[in-house]
Amino acid sequence: MYLQKFFSRIFSYFDKIDRQSVRQGFRHAFSVGTSCENTTLSEKEQALISKLVTIVEKRKLTVPASLFLESVQPLNYIGSQMMVFFRPFLTFFFTPAEYDLLQGVLEKRDGIKKIIEELEKRENIIAEIPKESKKQ
Repeated sequence: MYLQKFFSRIFSYFDKIDRQSVRQGFRHAFSVGTSCENTTLSEKEQALISKLVTIVEKRKLTVPASLFLESVQPLNYIGSQMMVFFRPFLTFFFTPAEYDLLQGVLEKRDGIKKIIEELEKRENIIAEIPKESKKQ
């Protein structure tokens, strides 16, 4: 009862805000479904993912990166918003435009999954190269 009075007092100060719009906003913020615009990645985003995977490969951190990404996958949107906060410190490897694009990839529900798939694909390719050289 107290909260209801509290929220009704807050809503009285804002003409545009009503209970329905607040509920819709919370439903959108905590939704687990996917929308059409949120499932596909553009060519620029795919190229950026391959650049990120190349950087991880050069440092031989494929397995730790995969484990980390798997563990934080449910928090992808929160992580992308943290990237906005840490932007001045983390633009070492990417240009600011690429950094913003990477942040947009992580906002998408399948963004981390695509990065993990690319890491695994590259790891499998690297694992097959020594086997082929032994056969020759």
